[in-house]
Amino acid sequence: MSSEATVPPRSTTAARRFTDRCAFVNAAAGTGIGGTVARALLREGASVVVTDVSSRRLKRLEAELGEAFPDSQVLARVADAGDESAVGAVFDDVRAEFGRLDLLVNSVGLNRLSAFPDTSLESWNAVLSASLTSHFLHARAAWPLLQQSSAPAIVNISSLAAEAPVPFGEVAYAAAKGGVLGLTHSLAAEGAGHGIRANAVMPGLIWNEHITNGVAREYVEAYRARQPLGRDGEPEEVADVVLFLGSAESRHMTGQVLRVAC
Repeated sequence: MSSEATVPPRSTTAARRFTDRCAFVNAAAGTGIGGTVARALLREGASVVVTDVSSRRLKRLEAELGEAFPDSQVLARVADAGDESAVGAVFDDVRAEFGRLDLLVNSVGLNRLSAFPDTSLESWNAVLSASLTSHFLHARAAWPLLQQSSAPAIVNISSLAAEAPVPFGEVAYAAAKGGVLGLTHSLAAEGAGHGIRANAVMPGLIWNEHITNGVAREYVEAYRARQPLGRDGEPEEVADVVLFLGSAESRHMTGQVLRVAC
């Protein structure tokens, strides 16, 4: 029997890629990657679970999505992505509401800039909890649901800082985002036997409102100086790659890292 017989058919460009699929996106209520990914998934026909630590931002996002996608299913829950109990409670709601999950997008990240000798243990732990432990907690909670999917996938958002941090005090963030890559490779290895694909996206400097509000100018300029295309990346450009990795278009890719605006 030819091995080609076991390969799932590729989706056509006319069809919405995520029709009849359920996706989960954390850190979704800001102006950056998470919210942009959630909107893109809804446009492509998915039912979407969105979470964020900010109830104010999430309420605003829920209203926006309800107006923009009135015929879509959206489940919004406030949760600290680094809190095991909170994450577990959200996935209980996912089971009750949808009974399934096909795609997990881990987009949580926290960067507290501090020179290495001045980095406190509290700051180190906070960054690792948000930027690495959150990915672990969500993947673990999602695993039983993903095992039941016919095309399960995990996409983790890492960062250029994992390989090439700037010398402006992001030691904790670089360590966490490097850990995301190791986690992704491990999930790909263990998930292969269950059909679960796990890949990562490594963005460079991606524009959002925080770039001009509260981030040191030297930090931003150092990253901008590295941009080979001479401009900041846009959240939509990362979302395009995330959707590719979560769709049938990348059905034979796992354990891979795709760089965007690097």
